[in-house]
Amino acid sequence: MAFNAFTLGVGAYRDFDTDQGQETLKLFTQRVEEHRNEQLRQQQQLDQPADQAAPSGQSSTG
Repeated sequence: MAFNAFTLGVGAYRDFDTDQGQETLKLFTQRVEEHRNEQLRQQQQLDQPADQAAPSGQSSTG
C-alpha cells in the first residue's frame, strides 16, 4: 500500500514535485523502516513468555 502511494504520488507523497525524487524516496524509506521496526517490536512482544508480558507491578497469576 505504501509503495502504491509512493509511486502514484498520493497520501504522504502528494506534496512532492516530480523533481523531488530523492526527498520522496527518503520519506518512503523512513516510513518503511518505521513499519518494519514496529512489526519487529510487536513480534518480540508475542514471543515473550506470558509471565514476562504482564505489565510491571502485576502478577500473571492474579
